[in-house]
Amino acid sequence: MMLDPAFAIARNRRLSEALPSARSGEFPTFETSEFAADDGAFYFDLVRLEDRDDIPRGFLHRHNYYHLLWMTRASGTHMLDFAHFDVRDHSVFFLSPGQVHAWTSSVKPYGYVLNFSIDFFARMFPRADDVAKFPFYHPTRGNSALYLTPDQHDAMLPLLAGMEREARERETGFADVVQANLLILLTRLRRLCPESQQAGESGPRQALARRFTMLVETHYLRFGAVGQYAEALCVSERQLNDAVKQTMGRTASQVIQERVLLEAKRWLSNTETGIAEIAFRLNIEDPAYFARFFKKQTGLTPGDFRRKHCRPLE
Repeated sequence: MMLDPAFAIARNRRLSEALPSARSGEFPTFETSEFAADDGAFYFDLVRLEDRDDIPRGFLHRHNYYHLLWMTRASGTHMLDFAHFDVRDHSVFFLSPGQVHAWTSSVKPYGYVLNFSIDFFARMFPRADDVAKFPFYHPTRGNSALYLTPDQHDAMLPLLAGMEREARERETGFADVVQANLLILLTRLRRLCPESQQAGESGPRQALARRFTMLVETHYLRFGAVGQYAEALCVSERQLNDAVKQTMGRTASQVIQERVLLEAKRWLSNTETGIAEIAFRLNIEDPAYFARFFKKQTGLTPGDFRRKHCRPLE
């Protein structure tokens, strides 16, 4: 199974070049958590919202690590990709690496920020099946926000306090204790997700589809054909496409195009970057083709989409 030929050709021309470096107007990206230990190592860290004068951050930015915002007290707006969420008491927000967000609060926020590296996450969930149990960290499914009741919030608060103590004291084996507590916390939060977001049946095809969606998330700018994903996953293109189609109801090429489209929407709704520049960043050489591709997928031209969805953070 190949990508749409015109789409693949347009992208493969750009993929032969180096990935674009940072330019003016690009979202600021936090490569490692600035709250990490003084030795420069970053694996996991946790801070209280009320202890940081630079939080909340109302400017759009990315993290190259997992990010969890636990709001005990706050009131405002959270912009995540091109969706807006209410920030209120007992909110929990989940962000995966690469997502674009910003948030504000009209009152001084109280709660926690948890940051954990991709390596820490991989240690917790070495198999794709394990990750899929947590819909809020699934690349193609799930809700990025949960709104807890006061009782639900208070029942889980000791887990955060325990992780805070371990991260501060950093005694022998602290990472194992943090990992255990974080797993318990995420499991309890998973129980609160709507049933429609819970992981479905599990089997070889489902596992392959989940591995594929995770690979798309990290390689959609580097791989230009379904065959490259199949090779990386050690399966044939037919096996990959059959698994994805049966599990997700879409072809593998559609999943890849949807991920490229999501990134285009992020740039259009959150920046003033030119359409030709956005196409370049997505490794699509021909801006005219990009405009046709975008309109075919959304029913709107890139300019019309920007006018409809571009909204400043309030």
